[in-house]
Amino acid sequence: MIRIKEIQKQLKNVVGWEQGITPDLHISEDLTESESGLYFQGGHPLCTLQNIKSTMPENYILKYSEWDETKNYLKGDKVRFNGYAWTAAADNVNTSPDVDFNGDYTADYSAETWQPFNFLEDYLQTLTDKAIADTVNRFITEKLVSRGTKNLIERLTFFDGAGRLKDTIGNNGKLVGFEIVPLRSLGVTTKIERIGLQFTGGTGVIKIYIFHSSQTDPIYTYDLNFDNQRGTFQWFDLKDCYLPNMITAEDNLNTNSGGAWYLCYNQNDLPSGMYAINFYRDWSREPCGTCNKGNLENYKLITQFLQVSPCQNYAPQTFAQYPELWDVPPVYTNTLNYGLNLEISVGCDLTDFICMQRGMFATALQKTMAYNVLKIAALNPDVRVNRFQSNVSTMDIMFEIDGNTNGRETGLKSELDTIYKALSLDTNNIDRICLTCHNGGVKYKTV
Repeated sequence: MIRIKEIQKQLKNVVGWEQGITPDLHISEDLTESESGLYFQGGHPLCTLQNIKSTMPENYILKYSEWDETKNYLKGDKVRFNGYAWTAAADNVNTSPDVDFNGDYTADYSAETWQPFNFLEDYLQTLTDKAIADTVNRFITEKLVSRGTKNLIERLTFFDGAGRLKDTIGNNGKLVGFEIVPLRSLGVTTKIERIGLQFTGGTGVIKIYIFHSSQTDPIYTYDLNFDNQRGTFQWFDLKDCYLPNMITAEDNLNTNSGGAWYLCYNQNDLPSGMYAINFYRDWSREPCGTCNKGNLENYKLITQFLQVSPCQNYAPQTFAQYPELWDVPPVYTNTLNYGLNLEISVGCDLTDFICMQRGMFATALQKTMAYNVLKIAALNPDVRVNRFQSNVSTMDIMFEIDGNTNGRETGLKSELDTIYKALSLDTNNIDRICLTCHNGGVKYKTV
């Protein structure tokens, strides 16, 4: 199991981009940061901002959807409006991007809700994310550490079956759900594959919040469109919903290990007339083996890696607008599930180890970026007439990539092979479950 988005977030400034000299090549300072002191342009002489810009698709702006006055936009969302690209500086709805006072859409334009941005920055970030993904995936594939990424639980639900239609739970204006405490093991991560909802009496959007005890704001939020009049479970897939043992704050500076996760919804926000259906079970003890063998087997597997407890807490009147984790301990309600069921997977995860040792990937990242850039230039997938074609031929670029084929190993491909042979991450005996010492012990035999 690899949380590639988390790795991309943590490794994005291991290698930086050198600032462009001319105004049209000026990029954000965030892209020029380099923890290692290496820059992508140093990977190959042809890996320059001007050359990269020349390979961008001509209609790159069409990558973004047209601004829609009826849509809710979150901070960081990108749109196109009047032929320019914009990024949301704050959450907003029905607030259109607009020109600055002289209508030139310059970079110094300042607005509360929208900011213009240049395509080159976005394209460079896309290339950086791809280089990181390529580097990590090759490392995992080629190294013995791939043995430490096995699955421990594969798509298992908290319980089998469903609650009785008459066992409804009244809406008491509480935040209700599950407290989930993962195993205190650095290399083990829980992933929520799907969430099941069992409600009666109506349809509508149910907003699910997932908090971590170390942070006030929710880590994940999901708007689930519940539409099931039969009273059975309706299941929703959740994308990239991981509950690791170690979590890093948004500032990338504060890392918290341990703690608990809280998956909940606000009863005040349920559609009118909608009530949760309870699946009766005492979550504080082992299920009855003779009554329901399936639930007992699930319980034994799940409790090896996490502890699950239904709970509730007070919901402030402002919670819908400003969702925050409670600052008092929750009340545990061991016989209620609040109409919730989860399907989870638990697997060995190398993400935290890679992030902690990210400096060792600097050279591999630099050369992988150069390799990818030259490949794009040589293959020219967007069929552009660009400066690459006027400066060097496709054959010259392929020679820089593959090198001499007459027995002498040269070129970027050969350099990368050498780098990966030298790249190693000793994971032995780091984690007692996934990354134990594989020395085979001492063997005795007669002479």
